[in-house]
Amino acid sequence: MAKVGKLTKLKSAIKRWPSFTKLIRSTSTAAIAAADSEPKEVLHAVYVGKSLRRYLVGSDVICHPLFQELVDRSCSDGEVVVSCEVVLFEHLLWMLENDGAQLGSMEELVDFYTC
Repeated sequence: MAKVGKLTKLKSAIKRWPSFTKLIRSTSTAAIAAADSEPKEVLHAVYVGKSLRRYLVGSDVICHPLFQELVDRSCSDGEVVVSCEVVLFEHLLWMLENDGAQLGSMEELVDFYTC
C-alpha cells in the first residue's frame, strides 16, 4: 500500500510542474525570432578528399589564406575542391574557428594538409 501512496504523490507533483511542451514551444519561438533578426551568413559548398565529401563553410573560412592555398593546390573543375583527407580538413576547420591567428608557418601547414 505504501507504493500506491508514493505513486499518487509523484503524480500530483508532476501535474504541478510546468508543461515541458510549453517550455519548448516558448524557447523555440524565441530562438526563431532571434534567428530572423540576425543577418544570415552565406555558406559555400566545399568538396573534400577523394570521396568529395561536401561541407558548407562560411566566407571567413573561404577567404582565409591557408584555405585559399589549399584550394589553389587542388585541381578542380569550377567547384571548390580541397585535396585533403576528410579528418585533416575537419581539424583545419576546428583550428580556423578556434585559434586561426596562431596557425604557424603557412607553407608547412599547406604541405601537411595536402594529400
